Amino acid sequence: MNKKILTSLAAVSLAFYLGACGDDNSSSAGPNVECLDNENCLDDASSDSNDAKSSSSVKKDEKSSSSEKKAESSSSESKEDKSSSSETKDASSSSVAESSSNEVSSSSSAETESSSSDTAESSSSEAEPESSSSSVELKVTYLSETPNAADLEVSGDTLFAIFQRSYTGDDFNMKYDDNGLLVLYKLSDGTLLDTITLATKNPQAVKMVKGSLYVATLGEYNAMWGTDADDERGIEKVDLKNKKSEIWVGGSSLGAGAYMMEVNPTSGKAYVTINKGYSGMSADMPVVEVDLASKTVKKIDGIYDGSGSLFYDKKAGVLYIGDRGSYDELEGFVAYSYDGSELTALYDEELMWQPSSIVVAGSTTFVYITDYFSSGKLHWIADGDISQENLEFSTDTKIVTVNDGLYVLDRKGKGSISKVNTSAKSVDWQTAIDAENPYDMVDIDGSSAWVAMYNTAEIRKISLADGSTISSIDTKEFSAKKIEEVTDAE
Repeated sequence: MNKKILTSLAAVSLAFYLGACGDDNSSSAGPNVECLDNENCLDDASSDSNDAKSSSSVKKDEKSSSSEKKAESSSSESKEDKSSSSETKDASSSSVAESSSNEVSSSSSAETESSSSDTAESSSSEAEPESSSSSVELKVTYLSETPNAADLEVSGDTLFAIFQRSYTGDDFNMKYDDNGLLVLYKLSDGTLLDTITLATKNPQAVKMVKGSLYVATLGEYNAMWGTDADDERGIEKVDLKNKKSEIWVGGSSLGAGAYMMEVNPTSGKAYVTINKGYSGMSADMPVVEVDLASKTVKKIDGIYDGSGSLFYDKKAGVLYIGDRGSYDELEGFVAYSYDGSELTALYDEELMWQPSSIVVAGSTTFVYITDYFSSGKLHWIADGDISQENLEFSTDTKIVTVNDGLYVLDRKGKGSISKVNTSAKSVDWQTAIDAENPYDMVDIDGSSAWVAMYNTAEIRKISLADGSTISSIDTKEFSAKKIEEVTDAE
């Protein structure tokens, strides 16, 4: 049973309770990584790599399906994070997978994913033929149609994408046989630059901080749909020059796996929602503050379930946290601002609808709330309280800012992207994308953006003027797969 179902059961139980009371985101020519001390150290990334095809993503449920990464979605819904994600670590990722399946190939990909591709290649090249009349070949079988793009990041002229690479097992649960994968593309046109296999599984977020790249990973789930406090998950630091990743702050220090991560790029602090699992009908998902330099961890007291969003406003130096509250104690269901020492509620009234996404666009704070069953609404904070007016979308929605503009990624059905006029509080345009679960979106040049799809093997380039598709990157080659030796007798 995934977390979406558990949340539904929790909500139904809550409804009965209230009724009873009376009221309910190298080949030889790779990015320049010699200058990792600088924030824009990747500005000179090389563009001489093979073009990558287009692709997609799968769906990562959390409490709500895809707007929450708590429980991954299987195929289109798995047992993952906050809103829709799955993942898996492709042992051969780009070397063997690319050569065996005739997908996009690059020497950098081959070098990077040596952990499984080298093994596969050596087994095929060194194995003694049984007889002169037989030959051994490698057979690649894809276990999933998508590698589950979970988050995007931009530094200089490089686009970073992380893939979870999960698949649905025979027991209908999500499987994570392979570690997560970090893929580097040329920002302008999506040319494949490099791939790096992560140290752990199920990546959730990727962030550049002071010239260093960090990846938050959740790892595999335990019986409580939470994650263990061990170092099979946590925050990884990626060495781009040597194409390696290592655990920087493990789950043993965080208290569990990292479900969401936001950063203050100036102070070098990360804010992480960790997934401990369920306690009663409620999720135990506190938020911790991590100093990435000293690796010290401090819990932010007062948060029941911080999977309702993390957003750091760089201009104001304020962190926003969506608390999805406690069903057991009927508390929470509110959004907070955090200045480093104190939590402040963004609105006074306690709503039975939970926050699922928070951003600041222009000078206005927007909060998306949902009942996770039938409706979701975009509100804004005015005069210290939540607006009565709202824009309605689906239950499974994420709001993002791109080039200071506000966009709505609606993951319901085949999905859509909408541009919101932040002054008029109206929708400028809405475009259907016909690909399930748009998960994250980042700016390219002020006029276009990349959109990561979770349930489709694609990262799509769209126009910010009207949402129309310009081009796309096929990411199928990074999907979970198995590689077998097959002997063909002549």
